Amino acid sequence: MSFDYYASLAENKACPKRVNESGLASGFGDGCAVWSCRDGEKNNARQCYMKRAAELDLNLPPDLHLEPDHASLPDATWFGIDVSFTLVSPWYSKDDRPFHVLDNPVRKDRVFGMPFMSAASWKGLLRWAYAMKNGLVGPYPESDQEIIKSKKKEIVHLFGNEKVEQKDFRSGAVVFHPTWFNKVGFEVINPHSRTRRAGTQPIYYEVVPAGTTGRLQLLYAPLPGEIERDKVTPADFIDGFIDSIRALLETYGISAKRTAGWGTARIDTWTGMLKASTQPPKAETRPTKKTLHSLQDLGTLVSEQIPAGSFTHKDAEEFKAEMKSRIARKRGDQ
Repeated sequence: MSFDYYASLAENKACPKRVNESGLASGFGDGCAVWSCRDGEKNNARQCYMKRAAELDLNLPPDLHLEPDHASLPDATWFGIDVSFTLVSPWYSKDDRPFHVLDNPVRKDRVFGMPFMSAASWKGLLRWAYAMKNGLVGPYPESDQEIIKSKKKEIVHLFGNEKVEQKDFRSGAVVFHPTWFNKVGFEVINPHSRTRRAGTQPIYYEVVPAGTTGRLQLLYAPLPGEIERDKVTPADFIDGFIDSIRALLETYGISAKRTAGWGTARIDTWTGMLKASTQPPKAETRPTKKTLHSLQDLGTLVSEQIPAGSFTHKDAEEFKAEMKSRIARKRGDQ
């Protein structure tokens, strides 16, 4: 005796009143796809799917600890950047599922059913944005050959070689993490007939709606000796790197259909993470001496002198200035 998964789903003839989070990955989603294959039921199945999916508040299981932790970095040359943002327009990336109730489902994790932007997508888009900001591609090309050579070397150091590279292939020093979104929404496009000027068949897009929050999390982790070999230091690229992140999120967009304005975001906070300093800063001349009356006073003084491993700013320019200052201080400590 065998079990046919889709045959069992075909027995469902009504829209369920409640759906759990993983139902978008299987079960409920597949059931609506089977339901839509019945004569005259396609629209009912779609409306059921859209209604129930929009009601869900999606979250990763906290016990799995899938979010990266860059609080304790092992090397002084490493640093992490965490950018919290809020979408100002819908985000969309088409899922690769061949059987779905909608023609354009958003990309979702196969286990948890959560929409997500993959690490590979972040890497490719940020590589392109870095090239755009430095005049290697786009409408304003850089003419200085020395600058072009230098920026190409930085791109290889950060993001690795192009896919067509046949030898000395490298993955790059920057490690990206996926971005998870907790809401699903829907957009509709209704192409009009040129003669009747009326829509005939609306096209539904499953999207992450505007107002949803997300996080770009990345780690700069060069291999031992990689900085010396490439002759590229964080001080060389940190300005352009932060500017590229900002331009990608706020101007270019991170979604499919970017030319229609989808996928732009408002940056809420910038967080930087570096290895906490193990050496106190050089002594400074003080006009007055501080008298320590307790261990608490000593702890306050130490916290004022030695910067913490992480810091947060809302303004990109302030974040950039502090990143440059801390990177320069790390080079002085080595």
